[in-house]
Amino acid sequence: MPEPGPMMRVLRSMRSPLLMLAVLLTIHMQASVRTLIVRGTLNNSVGLKALYPAVNLRSVGYLRPASGVDLSTGAFSGELDCELIRNAHGTWVDITLEAFPFTLEDRPTMVIRAPYSRTIDLGTFDWMPSRYRWKNAALVIDTAVPRDTVITNGLQFPRIHLRPVNPAPEDSMVIEFEWPSSGAAHIASYTMTMKDCCTVRIDFTFALRTDVDVYGDSWSQRAKPFALPKLEAGRYRLRQVPAQGENLRDVDFLLDEDFFFTVGERTEP
Repeated sequence: MPEPGPMMRVLRSMRSPLLMLAVLLTIHMQASVRTLIVRGTLNNSVGLKALYPAVNLRSVGYLRPASGVDLSTGAFSGELDCELIRNAHGTWVDITLEAFPFTLEDRPTMVIRAPYSRTIDLGTFDWMPSRYRWKNAALVIDTAVPRDTVITNGLQFPRIHLRPVNPAPEDSMVIEFEWPSSGAAHIASYTMTMKDCCTVRIDFTFALRTDVDVYGDSWSQRAKPFALPKLEAGRYRLRQVPAQGENLRDVDFLLDEDFFFTVGERTEP
């Protein structure tokens, strides 16, 4: 029988280390994933049901059994495979409550970071699309990580999506508008100015053209997002300014309201 060539000997010598590496990776993944019992109740499930036919929980996988949240009562309970997250503050798991819309639009999510336990009871809370921390038996905004949020009247349209709402210095922010559309063209713009030497004012306009034919039915539409430049540390105010000109109708995102946010270093809640 002929001797194996140099390439065959190299492949054979590599086989054992590669196999060992694959085994170690598998053991590591299994060691970092735990099956937990997760339960709780959504307080605003009736309002959710009008907008989303289903809300489910996921982490590494989805909640078992696959029924997810009972939107008639808001209750959920089942097993959930979660990856352990270890840092200087303890061991955590991330639990995502994902809403499934009637159309193919994005699935809004609520992320809850909770201390690791074999059973996690989240109690009764409102579903809102942002990131939260389970602390002292209550949900608090998770200020340690970048988090997106939505400015809206309850869960209805129109909506402003802010990504993230807590930028650190030198981060940017993306502002996206979503509204019920009937096909009318829209105009949108923004300006950034310093006010009173301590607050940066972000003024935006958003209006629909009223001199064009539109469809009778409405659907959810999103405009091209505003991508703000890198932001310096400080206080910012977002406000909507009425559009100037004829044949324009403002979409009320923030008319007569202000939304403040701060750019700074993120800290533990």
